[in-house]
Amino acid sequence: MQIPIRNIYYLLSYAWKYYKPSDIRKIDQKDFDNDTEFFAAIFDLTLSKYVKKGLHRDYIEKKETLKTIREKIDFNSTLKTLGFKSKKIDCVYDEYSSNNLNNQLIYSTIHSVLKAKISSQLKQSIKKKIVFFNDVSRVKIDKILINGVRPVRGNSTLNFLTNICKYIHYNLGFDEKEGKYDLGDFVKNKMGMAAVFENFALNFYKSKFPQSEVRSELIKWDSDTEDSTYPKMKTDITIRNENKVIVIDTKYYENMFQYHYLNPDKPKFRSGNIYQLYTYLNNLKEDKTIEGMLLYPNTTSTIRNERIVSGKKIMINNINLNQYWKKIEEEMLELVE
Repeated sequence: MQIPIRNIYYLLSYAWKYYKPSDIRKIDQKDFDNDTEFFAAIFDLTLSKYVKKGLHRDYIEKKETLKTIREKIDFNSTLKTLGFKSKKIDCVYDEYSSNNLNNQLIYSTIHSVLKAKISSQLKQSIKKKIVFFNDVSRVKIDKILINGVRPVRGNSTLNFLTNICKYIHYNLGFDEKEGKYDLGDFVKNKMGMAAVFENFALNFYKSKFPQSEVRSELIKWDSDTEDSTYPKMKTDITIRNENKVIVIDTKYYENMFQYHYLNPDKPKFRSGNIYQLYTYLNNLKEDKTIEGMLLYPNTTSTIRNERIVSGKKIMINNINLNQYWKKIEEEMLELVE
């Protein structure tokens, strides 16, 4: 599936909760030869906004041997080192600092990106931000560091930037021929793109329908008893307002149809997807109109299919990601009107 690289940023901006139309327009005006240049550019764009606001600071636990008591005494450590004889005490205290895991990840990613196959102009722009990280340690990026990085409430710029850093870390590989680092094709990572597409749709509808309840939720089996061996039914998206409930299940396939080898000219919608959605709708008990939708990405054609099954509307639609992002927005809204 060939999604224009300019639209990947649009999808990510919703998936990673950082929808900035002005930034999308900036990216839309540029041409990128590959994913490495593209991700380096959005890394630099977001980094510029982040350092302009000032690096995030939080309390970091520090341990230090001091002559005077500061906050808490580490008695075990002091006794082990016989610190009382030298009149020194091992203390544990919190320091308000920018040298936290979030900034360490960003600072170390800067150095990784500077080794990548990107333009000299982009490298110079990224290099200018290094001065803002004078108090931040450069560390090895590994799973321990990444798992320790947590979203910071109210700081969408930082959270988006750390998501970019994580992607770059997991996908940056060394190109021996070029002698530089290079990113793999983002769109070819189907599991990653499936998650991006699902989160894009969820956060898009959350932002566009603030008066409705939009979330992923569990649907209980319509049964008098509970059985832990039954699978959980968790929707990708449920949109609930005063009159209607829409259950949306996003799917990420190259082709939304399946073909039988005896009838290759007669495509059919993927049966497993329809059965899954129908099961959700059939177990959802609401005193409202109930509708369900299977939503697929597409870059070539538009499919709109709907029918009433057991009194509930089932829609099978796709969204064209190979068009201007404003048109994508319009289509996404039309699907749930």
